[in-house]
Amino acid sequence: MVAYLKVAKFGGTSLADAEQFRKVKKIIESDTSRRYIVPSAPGKRYPSDEKVTDMLIGCFNVAQKGQNIRALFDKIKSRFFDIAIELEIDTACIDDKLDEIEQNIQNKSSRAYAASRGEYINAILLSEYLSLPFLDAKNIIIFNVNGELDQSKTHEQIQLHLATLDKCVIPGFYGIDQKGNYHVFSRGGSDITAALIARSINADIYENWTDISGFRAADPRIVPDSKYIQQLTYKELRELSYMGATVLHEDSVFPVRASGIPTQILNTNDPLHPGTLIHYLPQQKAHLPLVTGIAGKKGFTAITIEKLRMNSELGFGRKVLQILEKHNLTFDHLPTGIDTMSIIVSTDSLFKCKDKLKEEIESAVNPDSIVFTDKLAMVAVVGSGMSKKIGIAARLFTALAEQGIVIKTIIFAPSELCIIIGIDEDYLETSIRSIYDTFIRE
Repeated sequence: MVAYLKVAKFGGTSLADAEQFRKVKKIIESDTSRRYIVPSAPGKRYPSDEKVTDMLIGCFNVAQKGQNIRALFDKIKSRFFDIAIELEIDTACIDDKLDEIEQNIQNKSSRAYAASRGEYINAILLSEYLSLPFLDAKNIIIFNVNGELDQSKTHEQIQLHLATLDKCVIPGFYGIDQKGNYHVFSRGGSDITAALIARSINADIYENWTDISGFRAADPRIVPDSKYIQQLTYKELRELSYMGATVLHEDSVFPVRASGIPTQILNTNDPLHPGTLIHYLPQQKAHLPLVTGIAGKKGFTAITIEKLRMNSELGFGRKVLQILEKHNLTFDHLPTGIDTMSIIVSTDSLFKCKDKLKEEIESAVNPDSIVFTDKLAMVAVVGSGMSKKIGIAARLFTALAEQGIVIKTIIFAPSELCIIIGIDEDYLETSIRSIYDTFIRE
């Protein structure tokens, strides 16, 4: 029988205190296939608490001003010592290391070094508690000097080091470059570390343990009783995440998706809940749900450009998009008509360049008009099952019309996986509730 292999990542709330450590140990020891464990730094124990990473960055900021960090750093030490003492872990395993970290930050080490030390110390504690080897992420997560992940060297080093370790604990979030400088992923980046490990060792599954039981079909702040999604595809996840549904770090999806490795979102506080399983392809079912999930986001602006016979003018779209590129603007959607081009962008990204952008577009393509429409929300209705059913769009439009919601723009994905609508921001919550009631609520 071939052994099953899992990489398990535990988030900050899953390791916030000693009681959470106990839960994590029970989860890991309940399944021997959980062989490579990736912890985050301790998160918040209660709503008004501070994350250890934020405390470390606070120490870095104080040190940069030439001020003493002792009082602030003592609070960080206390967090780790409290965990160690309650779990009867010998504090000698972290005592000297914490002193060294304090000294390095005081002597103005890099921000990345400071930010990464929560994962480093937490992983040492967890490895001691689990009686497993500790592997420092700096040995396997390799960046170039520009702070970009070196995929090839990282893959090579993971395979090299884990070939001799049947099980181990590896801190998430950080790595080093060839000069020994520390670099970190964006916040939440322990997800990325775990996904890279899962890909390189060809894991059977990547488990992401957090404080919620997977993805829900709609934001529970809008639809309080929204269902948990038992299964979805990476493509569906991409659409939902882009529109604001957040459980996984977005960049963590790509390594495992490319390798066809499933990801399972699980709850440390409710380990028997099945969570959400994310596959590369839709699972073969007699009945795929029409709509898997609904997500929406505010803060968009539509730039609508009109010009008679636009469709016959060679290079019109290219000229406009080159101007956006010049101003480092990415567009989210690009609905068009024969004489109309509409570009949906983030409102915040326009803040410093709106007037200049308008001026340059007018100069480049001489349009009949340019109109900026702010306060747009975009809502994505996502589901692999939509392509199998006639009349989905009609039901969607009817549901919104019954609530008096005017659709400003509509985008149909060619894959038939997603329908995106643009509406007034004031109607975002109402539209999501209405769509949920129409397609998902039983």
